[in-house]
Amino acid sequence: MAGNFWQCSHYLEWLLDRQDVLRYRASDLKILGSEEEYQKIMIFFADVIQAFGKSLEVRQQVIATATVYFRRFYGRTSLKSIDPWLMAPSCLFLASKVEEFGVLQPKSLIASCCKVVNNQYSKYFKDYSYPYRTHDIFECEFILMEAMDCSLIVFHPYRPLLQFCEDLRPQLLNMADELLERSWGFVNDSLRTDLCLHYPPYLIALGCIQLALISLSRNPPANSSGSSNDHHSFYFSSQQSNINPLVIAEQWFGELNVDPEKVLEVVRHMLALYDLWDRIDVDIEMPVLLMQKMPRPVVQQAQQQQQAQSGSSGVIDGSGGGGTNSGGGGGGNNAHHHRMGQAMPPHHLPPPPNAGPPMA
Repeated sequence: MAGNFWQCSHYLEWLLDRQDVLRYRASDLKILGSEEEYQKIMIFFADVIQAFGKSLEVRQQVIATATVYFRRFYGRTSLKSIDPWLMAPSCLFLASKVEEFGVLQPKSLIASCCKVVNNQYSKYFKDYSYPYRTHDIFECEFILMEAMDCSLIVFHPYRPLLQFCEDLRPQLLNMADELLERSWGFVNDSLRTDLCLHYPPYLIALGCIQLALISLSRNPPANSSGSSNDHHSFYFSSQQSNINPLVIAEQWFGELNVDPEKVLEVVRHMLALYDLWDRIDVDIEMPVLLMQKMPRPVVQQAQQQQQAQSGSSGVIDGSGGGGTNSGGGGGGNNAHHHRMGQAMPPHHLPPPPNAGPPMA
């Protein structure tokens, strides 16, 4: 892991301009109809990655890195290129290596995916079973690395968050631990936004601390109810406290050499996430969105043309079948490969991304 964020590929190549990302998404947004529908899909698959990771008992760091990889890939690639149901476990597979968790056993990964899909997501598949296998993960991992130009280093907000919370401990006293817990939860939720594509980790951490200080001012620890896993809306009920976290926040943020508008942008992104989260009816909206509206991978035109040209000779990639999808031998395998929306050959992907203008 690189030691200096400002000299690593995360800063130099993967802090993207929002307008550039929207241009890459244009074809998907045209099909889906709005940015909000696109974000619903991204939130859903962040939850899928979380569920896969929890089933595999991997560390949160691995899940966070996998979610960032997922955002990076689709930040510059259409949903039509690779089925997100395949990309999600492939991101976990790669992240487990990069974060030195230990290489996940492909068979265990597929078994966990099948288990999670059967228990939670079977209604999103026509045959109610997870269709991908280990060779699909291997191929998709290669395509993921190529799309990211092998820029695999990810800096997360967790480390600066710990440092900032420790700096606030003398002012917050008995609230310091609660500040860290709530801020940590907000950082985890930030993975369901585009923040990791647009802002450096320290700014994301500061925005989450700002939200946590607001929540502390309205609901101090002694009067909180519910567990830390509950939805964050309970943090914002009206309460009183002997310590005013907002006064502390104003003084502390005023001493930082940070653009306050950037911190507020992070806060606005998070509030928009919670607003959208509250309005999503998963049981009703997501099946329609994923199975009917979401762009799906299709057979590449180049292969279709090759099959049409080679059909009369009955030779495609050294196998018979006349280019039909139901032919025997290798021809049938290729048809099965694309019918399930599995990973495309690398030469069908856009060229590896060059660095967009980094945000300071």
